[in-house]
Amino acid sequence: WVGGIVLVAILKVAVDEDEEIYGLKPYECYLGRYLLFLTLAVAQGVIICLGDLFFLGVQCTNIPLFILSGVVSSLVFSLLIYTLTVSFGDVGKAMAVILLVIQIAGSGGTYPIDVVPQLFQTLYPIMPFHYGMDMIRETIGGAYGTTYWKCMGILLGMCVLFMVLGLLLYYPARRLNAAIARSKEAT
Repeated sequence: WVGGIVLVAILKVAVDEDEEIYGLKPYECYLGRYLLFLTLAVAQGVIICLGDLFFLGVQCTNIPLFILSGVVSSLVFSLLIYTLTVSFGDVGKAMAVILLVIQIAGSGGTYPIDVVPQLFQTLYPIMPFHYGMDMIRETIGGAYGTTYWKCMGILLGMCVLFMVLGLLLYYPARRLNAAIARSKEAT
C-alpha cells in the first residue's frame, strides 16, 4: 500500500495530450497510464516477497502462492490508489492515506478483529488488507480448505470493481480536478 502511495506521489497519473498524442479516449488514458503503475506494482510485490523469503528468512509451505499473494495484493492496492488519485487528484491521495490508517487499525493485523471498536468490525469485510493478509497467512502456516482461493477471488473482484469505478469516474473527474486546480491557482 505504501509503495502504491509513493508511486502516485512521484509519478504523474494524468495524461497530457500534445501534438504527438491527441484524440485519446478516456479509457485509453486511464488504462494506458495504469499499465506503468501495474508493472511497477507487480515488481514491488515480487521484490517484497523475495526479500521476505531470502533476506528475512520467512518460511512458507507454498512459495509460488506466497509470491502470487504479494503480486495480487499489490495489484489491488495499486489499482485502488491509482483510481482514487486519477479521480480525485490530491484529495484521492489523502483518501488513500486515510484508508491505509483505517486498514492498519481495523484489518485484524494489529489486534484481533473481535477486540477493535465496532466501526472497524463493520468495515472489516470490505477492507482489502485483510484478504491479502489471509492469503499470505495461508501460504505461511498451511492452507485451510479453500480460504486462499476465496480471498483471491474477493481481491480479484475488488480489482474489477475498482477498474469499473476508475473508468466511470475518469472523464467527469478530470473536469472537476481541472476546476479545482484553477481555483487553487487563483488563491
